[in-house]
Amino acid sequence: MAENRVTICRALFFLALAILSGCLGDREEAVGEGEGNAGAIGLVAVLTDYGTSGFAAGSLVGAIYSANPSARVATITHQVSPFDVAEGSYILAAAAKEFPPGTVFVAGVDPGVGTRRRSIVLVTSDGKTFVGPDNGIFTGVMDKLGVERVYEIENSDLLRPGTVSTSFHGRDIYGPVAAHLSAGMKASVVGPEIWDPVRLPVTSPAMTGQGIQGSVVNIDNFGNLMTNIPGQLLDQAGLKQGNVLIVTVGNRSNIMSFASTYGDVQEGAWVTFVSAEGTVEIARNQASAAGDLGARVGDGVWMTGVQRNTGD
Repeated sequence: MAENRVTICRALFFLALAILSGCLGDREEAVGEGEGNAGAIGLVAVLTDYGTSGFAAGSLVGAIYSANPSARVATITHQVSPFDVAEGSYILAAAAKEFPPGTVFVAGVDPGVGTRRRSIVLVTSDGKTFVGPDNGIFTGVMDKLGVERVYEIENSDLLRPGTVSTSFHGRDIYGPVAAHLSAGMKASVVGPEIWDPVRLPVTSPAMTGQGIQGSVVNIDNFGNLMTNIPGQLLDQAGLKQGNVLIVTVGNRSNIMSFASTYGDVQEGAWVTFVSAEGTVEIARNQASAAGDLGARVGDGVWMTGVQRNTGD
């Protein structure tokens, strides 16, 4: 009788061990390294055009916490100009590079919500993960941080419980998926890999026979124009601080100083310099460059030098 009890206990022990091993194996499959998982740190950063006066921003945050109560949520901004995917792309990329690897980002600027556009998860070369609509919002991220993998979200088990709204994918899809990713889930669990994420059309920065070309990628609250032209291109063109430039935005041209900051010129004067982001900024000191030029995001930019200071 005692031997039978020992035999039964042994059998139960090995059965429990087998079940436990299977569960751990499943967990490793869902959470382990590789396939776009660079080591989640439980941090979710959000960027939207929802504003802060209604319930939308709070509902998105609530959906993240419901899917992962241990998550930490940081706000980049909820004040992207309504429907402005290009502005959202610039702000997201500029902010995202300051976050540590393992951060998961939610991008909720989605004028095509509920249409046939895809929902995606994008993993960058520096180990960050981005969740949102495939509408070009990740163009800046792809250019600045590099692309490791991209997946289309098709796994309905990861979404907010209940019916998915046709008008609030931030709450129902992106927040919950980001929450699961922040807990360590592999990006590949969301759905099939894709290779053709949407990019916004921009004029690529380059040197040409006529000078330097690029695009306006953002206009800030002061009317300053942020371009995608890296400061190194000015160096390569032999342009230095103190030079005078002819700068054309769209079809409007102005003569302006190449300086180090706004205050290097008189109030209201035109100035261009290399911004904190390392790219060329076009401005008027304490005035709106965008208002004067009627400039918009996406406008082409051309720059050429016209003279140097006598001291150069």
